[in-house]
Amino acid sequence: MLKRVGIGLELFHELIASNSYYVDKTGFIRTVFQDYSSKIMLITRPRRFGKTLTMSTFCDFLSLDPSNPGDVSRQEKWFQGTSILDDHDFCREHMGRYPVIFITLKTVEGKNFADAYHQLASTVYTMYAKFRYLADSDHLSSDETGDFRQYLNKSFLMDPATGSNAVKDSLETLLRLLRIHHGIPPVLLIDEYDVPIAKAAHNGYYRDMLDMISVFLGKALKTNEDLGRAVLTGCLRAAKESIFNGLNNLQICSVIDKDDDSISQGVGFTREETRSVLAYYGLEDYAEHAARNYDGYNFGYVPMYCPWDVMSFCNANYRNVGRPGREVTVGNYWLNTSGNDVIEEFMGFISPEELDMLQDLLDGRHIRTVISPALCYGDLSLHRVKDFWTLLLFTGYLTADLAFKPEKRDEYSLYIPNEEIRDCFRTKILDFFACNPVMQNHAEEFSRGLFSGDEVLVQNCLRGLLAKYVSIRDFATNAPRENYYHGFINGLLVNGVSLIEEQKSNFESGDGYIDLIIKSSAMTEVIAVLELKQTPDLRQDKALIARKALEQITEKKYEL
Repeated sequence: MLKRVGIGLELFHELIASNSYYVDKTGFIRTVFQDYSSKIMLITRPRRFGKTLTMSTFCDFLSLDPSNPGDVSRQEKWFQGTSILDDHDFCREHMGRYPVIFITLKTVEGKNFADAYHQLASTVYTMYAKFRYLADSDHLSSDETGDFRQYLNKSFLMDPATGSNAVKDSLETLLRLLRIHHGIPPVLLIDEYDVPIAKAAHNGYYRDMLDMISVFLGKALKTNEDLGRAVLTGCLRAAKESIFNGLNNLQICSVIDKDDDSISQGVGFTREETRSVLAYYGLEDYAEHAARNYDGYNFGYVPMYCPWDVMSFCNANYRNVGRPGREVTVGNYWLNTSGNDVIEEFMGFISPEELDMLQDLLDGRHIRTVISPALCYGDLSLHRVKDFWTLLLFTGYLTADLAFKPEKRDEYSLYIPNEEIRDCFRTKILDFFACNPVMQNHAEEFSRGLFSGDEVLVQNCLRGLLAKYVSIRDFATNAPRENYYHGFINGLLVNGVSLIEEQKSNFESGDGYIDLIIKSSAMTEVIAVLELKQTPDLRQDKALIARKALEQITEKKYEL
């Protein structure tokens, strides 16, 4: 009987208990907690690469049983058959030996700071509730148990007036109480540490959240003798953020760090692991399909797949293998995952000089650019283009060319890793056109100008938009630039639907194909025919090119 595809299961012990397929990454526990001596490690990877499962695996392996310290029967059951149990010395020293605080900050977000604070306070309450036995600890003083019990008062924490300072101190306090009770410095695992800051930067309360999170994490991480080891995960390095000021023992392991292959392949699926998963579910004949759509990421020197994509592909198709009338299909599983608002952060600020670079990416080519390895979320408001490329690199929209030899510091050759992400690019850009109010206003003015014959209005609309927004070609790779603008105008007109009764692209009419044609919804019998022309030479007479377009419309009888 095949093991389940554990879609949606992010905790190691739940994955094992449900008899779900697990790619054995347990060797990464030894890499982090034995091979590396840094007290604090930050591992950055894009969304959906298994960061939460990785942290849960650490937690399940290291956590002691408070009711029976020294009992590792849970670990022996959960980790049966995994490679880590073969290392008897490491297991004897580390398995089930530590109090472990494991929290995720991925839910700490909101449209405003008040909502986000409530989520953080709720996370703190849940964190303390897991250690209720401390309230009756014989190893703690009455003042210390009093400190602990205040965190079990949820209404106290949820009110910023009473609970704000307690929330800021909560990690530091819990580390101290656990160390006193167990006599062992705890392990601290913080998943998606940067989500609260990222959401705050996006929604306009960055400074308030940074002031909160920097104290919340800083007190726990900086020069704290009550802390044994700490591992954090997130998308960005954010080394300039004040959270990490003064942390001299921080080991950063990002997608561009090439120090150690064992770190690079610790989160995500290697090509060998992916082939094994596909073979297990009878999909080995579709390895090329999976590679074309889900491969292409480079972490350090190691090519990697996104686990979410691979397992989703298997889940969607393994029942169809070998069954008549059933088809194995390649889906886009990444598009609707979290973190896909990064493009909108910059879409309105891309300079004309950068438009061709973004278009080159969509056409499957590489771009050469400088990035900001220590990008700070607060810097995003400056809308610098190198921060845009950095954001796309660290969030999984782009990857770095391993063979590229830079000529200057922090220079990289970047490209879209696979067809799934290319499709995400197209979709997000077109969605931006459809939902952007500036585009909508210009679309109405543009349509009105076309139907009324107001060439000045049409020209002014186009000039403003072409200088600000990138478009997308709706033809094949390496299509001519004429198609670039075809896609742009086609996307623009979608926003003018109140004035347009009918719109067609590449429509057969007369003796040829019209680039674009729209029919007015208000003006009877009025249509606008658009024949697009482009010139690579700015010195060429544009009026002459325009006349040729008009002659083509007449000669080919497009109006018929």
